[in-house]
Amino acid sequence: MQSKIASTINTLRDAAGWRLRRVFGDRKVDSVMIACARRWRALLKKPVFIGVTGSAGKTTTKELILGMLSHKGRGVGNDGSFNNIDKLAEAILRSFPTHTFFVTELSEHRLNEMDDNLVLVQPSIGIVTTVGDDHSSAEYPREAVVREMGKLIAYLPRTGTAILNADDLNILEMANHCIAKVITYGVSPVADLRAEDISSVWPDRLRMTLLYAGERVQLQTRLCGTHWIPSVLGAVGAGLATGMTLTECAEGLASVEPFDGRMQAVTTPDGVTFIRDDFKAPLWTLDACFEFMKSARSTRKIIVIGDLSDTGPTKGATYAKTAVLAQSIADVTVFIGPWASSTLKTRAPGNQDALHAFSHVRDAAQFINSITRSGDLVLLKGTNRQNHMQRIILARSDQVNCWRDDCRKVFFCNQCSDIGKPSGAPLLLHRSIEQSKQPEGSPAGLFKAMRHEQVIVGLGNPEPQYVGTPHNIGYQVLDHFATSLGLTWTQTPEAWTAKGSSEGQPFYLIKVRTPMNGTGVGLKHLSQAMGFSPEQCILVLDELDFPLGVVRKRMSGGAGGHRGIASILEAFQTDAFRRLKVGVGQTDVKPDRIAYVLTPFDEQFRPALQLAISTAQTRLQEMLRQHGVP
Repeated sequence: MQSKIASTINTLRDAAGWRLRRVFGDRKVDSVMIACARRWRALLKKPVFIGVTGSAGKTTTKELILGMLSHKGRGVGNDGSFNNIDKLAEAILRSFPTHTFFVTELSEHRLNEMDDNLVLVQPSIGIVTTVGDDHSSAEYPREAVVREMGKLIAYLPRTGTAILNADDLNILEMANHCIAKVITYGVSPVADLRAEDISSVWPDRLRMTLLYAGERVQLQTRLCGTHWIPSVLGAVGAGLATGMTLTECAEGLASVEPFDGRMQAVTTPDGVTFIRDDFKAPLWTLDACFEFMKSARSTRKIIVIGDLSDTGPTKGATYAKTAVLAQSIADVTVFIGPWASSTLKTRAPGNQDALHAFSHVRDAAQFINSITRSGDLVLLKGTNRQNHMQRIILARSDQVNCWRDDCRKVFFCNQCSDIGKPSGAPLLLHRSIEQSKQPEGSPAGLFKAMRHEQVIVGLGNPEPQYVGTPHNIGYQVLDHFATSLGLTWTQTPEAWTAKGSSEGQPFYLIKVRTPMNGTGVGLKHLSQAMGFSPEQCILVLDELDFPLGVVRKRMSGGAGGHRGIASILEAFQTDAFRRLKVGVGQTDVKPDRIAYVLTPFDEQFRPALQLAISTAQTRLQEMLRQHGVP
């Protein structure tokens, strides 16, 4: 009867909620709801209120506790990982005086955020999982994050219980500021609650022996990876603090499945198993994921990595280092996102299929789903807001039409009403594959390049409205080069091409007739038709981060944020392209980057522009000599 009442109340609340927010706005509704939750909390005498904090593992710990305690009573917790104070208020308003427990995450994301949360929740049991660098910054250093977590433990009443990770000295020290009973946990010999005989070798799940107060109990969980030990032991500590026996705790935890996107195993009907760790991806969490994959038993291992956080100022170097480590573990490694191309330089010679990089999830999904087969184990590690990597799995059954890379929604795609609405980047990889199946030979109007002949590719947009814009500087440099040597352009549906020589060095000029962001597809087709390789190419492009007039060459590397270059590296799956970057930036202003590169240069910049173009031609002639045939 009570469950029906609760269900009815929740339905009415949800139905009224969005209407009230439309009328009064989110801030007003949230403030009223928080005020109501404070009053309601004062009436909830029976439930035991449990708070969980930490840099990682909060959601899994909370879900383990909810599943474990449900074997002995009834209660509620905050939804998913939504742990802002308005979400805590919503959860409290779902509680009834007859419930036996309430479990929630308590966020330490910002300085003093814990204060209002504690006043609202008033926990009597507090758990701290781990300390990492997820939320730290120059303004909010790690030490401040630890102090924020410690507020939970200092708040607990004398009749309460603090459950602290003894394997982390920062957490263990919190006991010195606590008047409540303390239960320490970990693998450390000094811990009150210990784990021994730990194992998690896929396809087996995490198991261990629990030791507490002279008792030993075997625990078999449904979790993947030994890094969940703090979450498991923290949950057991909560069970002990509420009066459960060690055996009851083990029995209650045995059937709790991993929470969505936290090392969650998903096996498809055709026998491919995905390990979804795609909710968030701080750099420091990679070690645990890689260790799990390294020890796993499977036919093949595939590691897919999206956007990483906390990478520091040298993102490209960090991604490259990560790629080297991933390739030492996996049979195939795939990177997704704007920094993916920076990993291509780490590919081992002679093993071209070991590493792939894609700017868009859509292309990565098509590639991954085309190569996976029964028995494969695939790790998906990324940040949900940026990557929404669950679409890789959903696409196997054609459940996805939305391929946006910028929606920033915090929930997973299977919960989104827009999943069936067509949107996002076109499927460039598919087009490239289809074009690669065309017959060999040079189409009418295209030359056939010899191995000793070099190919200079100017990047730009072919539409007339983009003539004279910063993004078309590559076209302008080639036009100037062709005019100075008296070369004639040949137009085909694919490109404008010209053949010439400079100081005895033969070369081809190419302006691909596809939009900038799809240059890679067009150039890939041309390379197959004309027979040239990436090593023969020099790419001429605009560089917004260089002042107008600065010209620099580069022998290889990632895209550096240039979408045209990213599309080329993605289409060829190599960074072995020489480049000539022509500065188009203005040092005294910071314009809208997209609008700026697509707007023609002002007349005042014409002299500097012409000088830059002439300098670029000189640099091109130098590059031709350096790589030409003697």
